Amino acid sequence: MSLPAAVLAAGAWLAAVSAALIVTDVRSHRLPDRLVGAAAAGVLALLTVAALTTGQWTDLARAVLAAGTVTAGSLLLALPRATGLGLGDVKLAGVLGLWLGWFGWLVVATGLLAAVVLGGAWTTARLLAGRARRDDAVPLGPWLVLGAALATVAHLAGPAPA
Repeated sequence: MSLPAAVLAAGAWLAAVSAALIVTDVRSHRLPDRLVGAAAAGVLALLTVAALTTGQWTDLARAVLAAGTVTAGSLLLALPRATGLGLGDVKLAGVLGLWLGWFGWLVVATGLLAAVVLGGAWTTARLLAGRARRDDAVPLGPWLVLGAALATVAHLAGPAPA
């Protein structure tokens, strides 16, 4: 599958910022607004350039709608509890929804599901091995990024549309 250069640039930008976000989240259980904001601004700007140069306005509209939908859904999950899903996770999920939304709703759902399954499996394994307690904080950012990366790769490696 051939992608517009601006979409490739958006993916590269997101990957670079995500690397910094993962390190920060693992170390401090924080996803700084300045980094998440930089990721959002860069991805949105580059996807807009892609739409301008290719006419893929529907893809951009879906990406923006996916970002809003994922952010709103994540916020609904985060609000009932002061612990668990943090606002940094909510914002990062929205940025990843923006990226995945360019490719379609199924890719968005796949990325989110992969994040939950992988993060849950890792946490369960740690609990069973006695390396964690039920009340330990788990950084979700790395799993959100990994889920989005796997969904992206699976989509791009899949069969070309007929």
